[in-house]
Amino acid sequence: MDFKIEKYLLRKTDELAFITIKDRGEFHIDGYEIPRGGLDVPIKNEVLVKGIKEKTAQENISLMSIVDAMMYMIGIDSKFKNNCEYIKFLKVFQSKFDLNLKEYMGYMSRKYFDIGEHTSSLIYLKALITIYPEDIDGLYHYAIVCQEIAQGYQKGSDEESMNKFLVEALNKLELITQLDENFALAYYHLGYHYYNQGQYIKSLATWEESLRLGLDDDLVAEIQENIGKMDFKVQYEQGYTLVLQGKSEEGLEKLLPLEEQHSDWWNLLFMIGLAYKNMREFEEAKNYFNKILILKPSQVDTIVELGLCEAATLNLDKSIEYFESAAKLKEDPEILCNLGMAYLNNGNIDDATYYIERAYELDPQDEVTIICLKELNKYR
Repeated sequence: MDFKIEKYLLRKTDELAFITIKDRGEFHIDGYEIPRGGLDVPIKNEVLVKGIKEKTAQENISLMSIVDAMMYMIGIDSKFKNNCEYIKFLKVFQSKFDLNLKEYMGYMSRKYFDIGEHTSSLIYLKALITIYPEDIDGLYHYAIVCQEIAQGYQKGSDEESMNKFLVEALNKLELITQLDENFALAYYHLGYHYYNQGQYIKSLATWEESLRLGLDDDLVAEIQENIGKMDFKVQYEQGYTLVLQGKSEEGLEKLLPLEEQHSDWWNLLFMIGLAYKNMREFEEAKNYFNKILILKPSQVDTIVELGLCEAATLNLDKSIEYFESAAKLKEDPEILCNLGMAYLNNGNIDDATYYIERAYELDPQDEVTIICLKELNKYR
């Protein structure tokens, strides 16, 4: 199973020490053969320290302590070199001592979650779904704890880490729906993920599926309220999808009715402007792009679109002004190529060369940059 958040857990190995169990030592279970040369097994530092303080370390390192630490290690690093051996050991231990591994890992996860130690809680669940990759309950609770950790990163303004855990939760929730298409709570949570990604049509369909499958009354009311509030966002997505498909007139039929009540929604204004630009109604397009700059003066994509509109009407001096403003905000190969080509078409070979070659330095594999460089070479 693939995990996107493993690097955030690896520091927890600091909580473990390793001891070597010899193949002819005191630790043994009928049905399990320790590899020749012994096996390095983990033990939690707190257990080891307790044993040292009591001067009976070996006696305090019980088989159960090793079992618990093996689970913890598997949960920290799914690719750890001894994991296959640990899983063999755990399954023999389960059968010999009547220990339900799933129940134990679930119990330990809840224990840590209840005291706010969400990372440790996640580690036990990650161990569970590593050993039992199709365990629906394990996958579900793993996704929920990922969401909780993501909220913690959000509060700390760590957007990159937050997104990693949200993607991890999303992937596992989608896996649940593949394994059990009737698991309503997975669809309930997935609806929020799609909604937050701006996939409103998909979010609506997912929430409707969760309602069809059956949710508790309070969740039903919550989802129905969400659906009632998102009609205009579904229409917006339908509209911009049409625009991106080249069906600008059809897209405007969806988008324009939304403007009256959402005149400060810059994404909506942008897609309307893009539709008009695609239809070569440049003055109308510029009108909408300029509305955006009143709301968001540094919106780079909008500034670039204004530059493209001016270039399309051969107002190259104005086009260069916009592209230069955009390049100051974001040194991007596409922006630099637009600026370079505007200079080239305006007869300024030196500035065209500078910006197009700079774009090539930033990304020599970019197809647009390569085309612009070939065009520039015709004039050198």
